[in-house]
Amino acid sequence: MVAWRNLALRVPIIKQWQERRDYEFFVGDIVIEAPRPPISRGVRKSLRNNEYETAETYLVRHLVRPGNTVLDLGSGLGLTSIAAAKASGNGRVVGYEADPILAALAEKNVRKNGVNVEIRNKAIAKEKGVCEFHVHRSFPASSLFPFKGSKKILIEADASQEVIDEIRPDVIACDIEGLEKEIFVGANLSSVHRLIVEVHPQVIGLLGVLKCFQDLAVSGFSLVESLCSGQVLVFGRDGSSSSIEPFNSDRQTDGKSTA
Repeated sequence: MVAWRNLALRVPIIKQWQERRDYEFFVGDIVIEAPRPPISRGVRKSLRNNEYETAETYLVRHLVRPGNTVLDLGSGLGLTSIAAAKASGNGRVVGYEADPILAALAEKNVRKNGVNVEIRNKAIAKEKGVCEFHVHRSFPASSLFPFKGSKKILIEADASQEVIDEIRPDVIACDIEGLEKEIFVGANLSSVHRLIVEVHPQVIGLLGVLKCFQDLAVSGFSLVESLCSGQVLVFGRDGSSSSIEPFNSDRQTDGKSTA
């Protein structure tokens, strides 16, 4: 068997397929490049098994409507930003990613999928300035909050309200490792109709999560319980989102097979 495999890898087309399979992953109609390094084995495994950001991607596909403007906070590899661009069609999509290595990969994945997304390599914070960002070797754990095993870098940050005022998004997708506790405090979200927020009780505690609920309630948002999946929560204004079929982890993100 080993001999046959070694022979097969010498055939150029098979070798090229094997090499691409090692760094390209398909999430429905989206292709994501995630080489190792820098992407950890765990993230690559979740991509291969269609377990990476599946709830977020499903919700973005179904909550973003044609022509919508979308703000994606914590774009990572660009998956949710790309899904938002496909759902919005000619709408505007802006993604924020603080990690410079991930931001470059997100840019590459945007181009690979032929969609129009602006990736900004900046953090999002309550106030504009330069802040400490703590990079973890498993990038989903990277955060503005310090923790064991992380590497500190300095990164430029934009003020969340200034960004919202500039972009005036219809939809916000937010996965910023605990900063959700801060950026919605007293925020003017008048343009926003739907929010997809991953909360992080392991970082901000249950009281921090409850505070996030309260801040969004003050802005006129209600929790859409039928669409919530684990720590990924959906908030809406008028109840129209409740008509969407809930995410089912046994179903592919868009009904298409993955490789």
